[in-house]
Amino acid sequence: MFSTPLPESERAQRALSVFSQLSSLRGRPVEWMPRVLQAVLEITGADGVGFERREGDELVYVLTAGSLGDQVGVRTRLGGSLGGVALLSRSAATSVDVREDPRVDRDVCLRSGAGSLVAVPVDVSGAPAGALVAAWREPHGFNDATVYMLRLAATQIEALIARRLVSERGEDAERLMAIAFSQTEHREANQRVSSDLDGLTGLLNRAPFETALKASVTHWSPGQGSAVLFVDLDHFKRVNEMHGHPAGDAVLQRVAEILRRCTRGHDVLARLGNDDFAVLLNRLSDPAIQAAVAAERIVDSVMADNVLNEAMPRIRMSIGAALIDRAGLSAELVLSEADEALTAEKADRR
Repeated sequence: MFSTPLPESERAQRALSVFSQLSSLRGRPVEWMPRVLQAVLEITGADGVGFERREGDELVYVLTAGSLGDQVGVRTRLGGSLGGVALLSRSAATSVDVREDPRVDRDVCLRSGAGSLVAVPVDVSGAPAGALVAAWREPHGFNDATVYMLRLAATQIEALIARRLVSERGEDAERLMAIAFSQTEHREANQRVSSDLDGLTGLLNRAPFETALKASVTHWSPGQGSAVLFVDLDHFKRVNEMHGHPAGDAVLQRVAEILRRCTRGHDVLARLGNDDFAVLLNRLSDPAIQAAVAAERIVDSVMADNVLNEAMPRIRMSIGAALIDRAGLSAELVLSEADEALTAEKADRR
């Protein structure tokens, strides 16, 4: 790893390299999570770091390191902890001074000596199921670059957990997390195959996405339409050429994280290949309007991410949409229409 005195710009680049190396980890989270948490400690300069798993209306620390090392098994309420704020908002939550912040769990802060905190959500199967929490003894112990690194770490954790669990579409995320963090092997978990998931981002691959799309087309009914968004990264090849493949991988993980934040638990997300992504928006009462709103929300989130992470490669994307708003459509036709809309979007931007 590397020592904490590194300049922020160099720390960020090294962080990308570290998480790229960790992407090859295998096994149960209880086996590889300590290594990830230790990396987060060294990358961010935090005094403590921990992972909280959601159990109903509570969060429980399942693995910790540093100043949070004695918090394993400690429970906090979703509505009374910074990790709960991150989960419910689906975005990073920060507390620059815990002494003046009513959202934090004061008992945990007192026991660990925390003066400032950052919590970022971790999704499993598209649902918020945990939180990565970092603590500093002094108030104002972090900056925007630190928050970005924690979000990158959360995305890495999501991908590693997804690789282990494989998605059982429709299964409760809390149950998946319980299986993932069990200290003993589960035959049910071992029998799952990882071919459905993209190893880098944790999103579905093309085949299971097309299966979900066919189901949406088949079961269309008035007032319950769907829409497909095709997402393509502009000039992504240049990112790999100028910044290296670890930076390109980090960009793809950032896009996956943005798509998770901008969609709902019952929407279906996929990485179709290289820099191509797709979103199946389900349960839409007005597919045209709601698809446009979703696309706008994604674009706005990308712009905000670029501002927040200005030292990182910028993300530029095009989005094409196709609607499932009537009977008689086929999955092939919907995919073709989404691809044509994406091509037209790119042509308009030239």
